[in-house]
Amino acid sequence: MNRREMLQLLGLAGVAAIAGCTGRRGAQTDATQKPLDTARAEHFQKVQSTVAVASRGSAREMVERALRPLGGIEKFVRSGDTVVLKPNAAWLRTPEQAANTNPEVVAAVIELCKAAGAKRILIAEHTCDNPATVCFEMSGIRKVADATGAIIVNANAEGMYRPVSIPNARVLHQTEVVRDVLEADCFINLPVAKDHSATRVTLGLKNLMGIVWDRQSWHVQGVHECIGDFALAVKPHLTVVDATRILVTRGPKGPGDVKYPNQIIAGVDPVAVDAFATTLFGLKPDDIGYIMHAHRLGVGEARLNRLNITRV
Repeated sequence: MNRREMLQLLGLAGVAAIAGCTGRRGAQTDATQKPLDTARAEHFQKVQSTVAVASRGSAREMVERALRPLGGIEKFVRSGDTVVLKPNAAWLRTPEQAANTNPEVVAAVIELCKAAGAKRILIAEHTCDNPATVCFEMSGIRKVADATGAIIVNANAEGMYRPVSIPNARVLHQTEVVRDVLEADCFINLPVAKDHSATRVTLGLKNLMGIVWDRQSWHVQGVHECIGDFALAVKPHLTVVDATRILVTRGPKGPGDVKYPNQIIAGVDPVAVDAFATTLFGLKPDDIGYIMHAHRLGVGEARLNRLNITRV
């Protein structure tokens, strides 16, 4: 492991605190995620190249099996932790329409986090459709939150964000990120795999646009470049892709054609997870601009022959 990789794992690289820099509201710019303890950082490095693929069974069974090659949820969540989950809950669509993350997958991750001793579990989303409260209801995620005690963070107000700076970015040099994400002990990305009209597919890296305030500007600046640049600033500790059912036409919102791979794909390297998930659509990592841009920036590994694909 080189020095840059270690810094990223410890949450100190990608984006450092920039003394004296200010955002739009005059706040100090600081995009550093909460640093990991040494034990977690070392474990993440050990399983960095592993992408676990679970199929068959219930959502709970597949999520649990997918985490085993990564050491189990206990390697990510410790007693007393605040955990932030980022599903896709952006659209006024039902679970069966596959535009949002399957609520059964969200529930499975919450239950595992609780069993590991998480003190608080937040579900963060900046919805595309409005009203946001109805998005959470229709997606089934409000019901899951109520049943499990998780807290929904409706990130549709600018005051909930913190301005951040992104050194080494090619296009996106500054943006604003949900404060709770930056302060979490553990940040878990829970995207749904689906078709997307602007980027061909949306997977883990693109799902992170839902923790950014001004995401519309990304489409003007260059959406693939912005997504890849942002991966320098915020790197989930764990990415769990919901491929139980995938929207394969008219994404990202649909309604469109839905297929049922019935898979969960998990890993600590968000680029690696996305790279493998492209195969759900008969694509290759090279077909998706934001995956290759993040790879070239050193965020993660996009070459499938360099990954340890573990089917469970």
